[in-house]
Amino acid sequence: MKKKILSLFLFFVFAFSAPFFAFAESPAGSSFSEAVAEVPADPESSDSQESVPASSAEPVLPESVPASSAEPVLPESVPDSSSVPESSLEPEQEHPQPTAPVTPPASLSIDSAHTYGDMDEAFENGYSPKIVDHQALFTLPLKSSEPLQDDRITVSLEFAPGADKAFVAASYEKSFFLTQAVPKNDAAAQDVFLAAFSVQMLTERVNGVYPITAHVRAADRSGAPIAMDYTVFITVSDGQPGEPPKEPQPEPQKPTAEPVVYVENSVVSPADVQAGEPFTVTLTLKNSVKTKSVRNLLVTVDTGDLKVDLLEGSNVFPIESIKAGGRAELVLHCKAQPSIPAGKYRLNLAFQYNSSETLNLSSQGVCMLNVRQKAELSYDGARLPQTVTSGSTVTLQTNLMNTGKSSLYNCRVDAAIDGLDAGGSAFVGEIKPGESKTASANLRVSDEKLGETSGLLTITYEDDYGQTFTKTAEISTTIRPKSEPAGEEEREEPKETKLWWLFILIGLVLGCGAGFGIPLILKDIRQRKDDDLRL
Repeated sequence: MKKKILSLFLFFVFAFSAPFFAFAESPAGSSFSEAVAEVPADPESSDSQESVPASSAEPVLPESVPASSAEPVLPESVPDSSSVPESSLEPEQEHPQPTAPVTPPASLSIDSAHTYGDMDEAFENGYSPKIVDHQALFTLPLKSSEPLQDDRITVSLEFAPGADKAFVAASYEKSFFLTQAVPKNDAAAQDVFLAAFSVQMLTERVNGVYPITAHVRAADRSGAPIAMDYTVFITVSDGQPGEPPKEPQPEPQKPTAEPVVYVENSVVSPADVQAGEPFTVTLTLKNSVKTKSVRNLLVTVDTGDLKVDLLEGSNVFPIESIKAGGRAELVLHCKAQPSIPAGKYRLNLAFQYNSSETLNLSSQGVCMLNVRQKAELSYDGARLPQTVTSGSTVTLQTNLMNTGKSSLYNCRVDAAIDGLDAGGSAFVGEIKPGESKTASANLRVSDEKLGETSGLLTITYEDDYGQTFTKTAEISTTIRPKSEPAGEEEREEPKETKLWWLFILIGLVLGCGAGFGIPLILKDIRQRKDDDLRL
């Protein structure tokens, strides 16, 4: 009986203390029902032990003790605490569990230090949107502190009261995606949302400062919404002062005409195309209307049989766009073949394009070319005899040959030689291609100049366009005096004959004297030698 009472007492002690030990051992925030304690049903019985959950609403009693007892039977004496196992009395040490990191919420802010696109100043330096062609252009560079859902933001514009004095009423809402952009004032690329708008303005707008609120909406990666509002102030100073007119203005009717692309101007360099030489053609193409732009323009150049070659490699040239009422420039590099005849020719142009509202539009244009052939002339025979006699007349003949492909006009030869008088030009006139003509000039030799003399022979001619060309050749000769009359020579001959006879007579006399004198002298010498021998 005492053993049963002791067993019952120990059971109640463990049953009431186990939940407290389990609560102390459980991690922070865990429910009380998760703590479990194992209590032996009979400490003296070594055959079997049962695990009793500490959260049981009713303790499991031994079969010998009825569950409906109002009061438990207390033991006569309290057992010593040494009889209770130490593991059931000492609570286990707490082990804290790691907690998940907390992600801060994403936020949007303006990149106030950089300039992008149409921005002239950064926000920190007082950025002000600018007005171009009746449009207000402004950009909001936004940065996010954390990644956003789909890397996208949505921006809508709200106009303040009174904005209808300067802006065309319209709704503006656009989505922008995260991009890497290089600012104009920094070389490092930035991860930024570039919210750019172009707001249409009234032609007759009123000066003033107009606020426009940009509502920015986005969501972070978890789906939490993000909202930001920013007000942009647009200053209008190119409109009408004061209040707009009170009377209602008629709405401008939408034009129905489509743009026409035409050649506004063409410049050929050089202006006169030389056959066989390269040249350039600079075309200025204009959009005829001021309300619609031109896009995807294709220019086809047709040279036909002009014997003009394009040096570009293709005769089709694309132009991306021409703004409303604007212009575009196209430069063509060409070369005329050497055999092309001189004259005026048409360079045909065909345009295919789209407008901002209509597809498959077309028009045509023409550029005029003025082609010239080189004026080419050669000559021979431009020379004088080596000597001429003063007072005589000399004929100078020069052969002129047209070696070009166009006619030569007003061909003439002029001689300018000191001591020789040409008496005018030797006129030849027209020389056709491949033809040869001779120019003859009679030159009168002067009586006053003798010796060597020289001068220039000048050949002058014109081409089909009246342009004058000249060629020169240096010529020279020697002027000798004219010979004496024949009568004076005959009168001098008798005088010369008498003198010769005089010399002959003197020679004969001297010869005869020598012939007689020499033998006498020799005889006298011999006689003297004989006399000396006798003695």
